[in-house]
Amino acid sequence: MAADLPIESRFAGRRCLVTGGLGFIGSNLVHRLVAAGAGVVVVDALVPQHGGDRANVPGEAEVVVASVGDPAVAEVLAGVDTIFNVAGQVSHHESMIDPMRDLELNVTSQLRFLEMIRSVSPDAVVVQTSTRQVYGRPQYLPVDELHPTNPIDVNGVDKLACEQFHLVYAKVHGLRASALRLTNVYGPRQHLGHDGLGFLPVFVRRALAGDEIELYGDGSQLRDCLHVDDIVDALLLAASTPEAEGEVFNLGHSGVLPLSEIARLTIAAAAPGRAAGAATSSVRCVAWPDELERIDIGSFHGDFGKARRVLGWEPRITFADGIAATLAWYRARA
Repeated sequence: MAADLPIESRFAGRRCLVTGGLGFIGSNLVHRLVAAGAGVVVVDALVPQHGGDRANVPGEAEVVVASVGDPAVAEVLAGVDTIFNVAGQVSHHESMIDPMRDLELNVTSQLRFLEMIRSVSPDAVVVQTSTRQVYGRPQYLPVDELHPTNPIDVNGVDKLACEQFHLVYAKVHGLRASALRLTNVYGPRQHLGHDGLGFLPVFVRRALAGDEIELYGDGSQLRDCLHVDDIVDALLLAASTPEAEGEVFNLGHSGVLPLSEIARLTIAAAAPGRAAGAATSSVRCVAWPDELERIDIGSFHGDFGKARRVLGWEPRITFADGIAATLAWYRARA
């Protein structure tokens, strides 16, 4: 029965474009689309800090190395049915160090991209990945889509602007766009070598190496974490649900954990296969660096009820299971 088929089967025979498709989330999406029989073109600027790698995607995907705002991208937009706009700069700390770069990557080039879509492929469905950082420090938990947006760093401001440009183009120009506000994401193909891409890849890298994991503050801050496979499910559902057009959705997880428990589970997941006598990670709480404490949002977890109602989405993977599978994936490739 059709209802029993995987979500990606809806895209068989479609032509899809994935921006940021050589990176973490984008490449996992590309694998699912290619396996389903979609024609996939990837646009990725290969910004060194972002971890994009041609080896992340199967050979069947066409790859164009360019910024999303590059006029050459218009050539590959022609005939595209579905656009997954995953490209962007995600480091909150780096956005404060170089705000003009963040503005270019997350706003200016994205606006050029929207203009190209409007001109070349106005009937395509567009799903954009935004972030829970647009909310800033929560006024209540869990955070739903009615919560005020009050970002406290440059990245949050720019990602909110990018998201809102997509929704404005939906309202004013009829673009079939929606936005997904992501929480903390982990899984295979995540770049582990750069500390600016979130705490989860740092935890994974340190656990694999047997190094100490440092927690800022007392480790009690709450987070909801999503395996990348659950994120890909949401992207596919948003792109194939007409009721999603013009809407924004939180993605979150009901399995809310303190950072100390997230670190403990990550260390436990690194234990299988560890060589006898090899160092085992530990956890240590340290004082907040001033420049990071000023942009910390405290505890956060999202209400994903709207995504459940409209998209039929909810996370399938617990953190304990997902982090164990993630560590096994990296160990197999060490």
